[in-house]
Amino acid sequence: MNAAPPTAGPRSRLTGRTQFVLLALLFFAPFVAAWSLYFYFPDARPTGTTNYGQLVNPPLQLPNWSLTEPDGSASTTEALRGKWLLIQLVDGDCEKLCTDRLVTTRQMRTALAAERERLQRVVIGNDAAGLAALQSRLAAEQPDVSWHAIADLGEARRFFGSTDAETLFLVDPAGNYLMLYPGGHGVQADFKGMQKDINKLLKLSRLG
Repeated sequence: MNAAPPTAGPRSRLTGRTQFVLLALLFFAPFVAAWSLYFYFPDARPTGTTNYGQLVNPPLQLPNWSLTEPDGSASTTEALRGKWLLIQLVDGDCEKLCTDRLVTTRQMRTALAAERERLQRVVIGNDAAGLAALQSRLAAEQPDVSWHAIADLGEARRFFGSTDAETLFLVDPAGNYLMLYPGGHGVQADFKGMQKDINKLLKLSRLG
């Protein structure tokens, strides 16, 4: 009669578990270290590291503002979490400067190719009825924009630290405000610069 095969004892199971944990740490540690270094210790980054946008140091947690959807329903900024957010603030009507910015961000997002679904473009304005009309008017050319109205747009501008109508704000999937993109550099420069930054971040992090 053949002897039964030996079963793995507690020691061998522990060794296998330890090896798994060590392999997991070996794999994920570089990503965690790179993420922490990039956002929380910018002074320690290699001098060759460059970014187009302005880093927010330290990152700020996006407040949970009350928002109104174009259909009149209530929402919050908390509900926007889970994706990378590129936020544009709009006072009143979205005139040429505003729509040009939307065109630039649409082209940049498209250039992200397979990664583009991880980035959500968000417009926050102070006129719910105006935003609903704007969404309807731009639906064909800006179908992926998420439109929201806020009662006090000034509060949002104070939080983001900019009153410039062209400035865009980047927030990570955990709600951390990380970077801003002032206007005035030209469409091509903004397109290439934002694409480079966001591509880098999407590769660095699997969040969102």
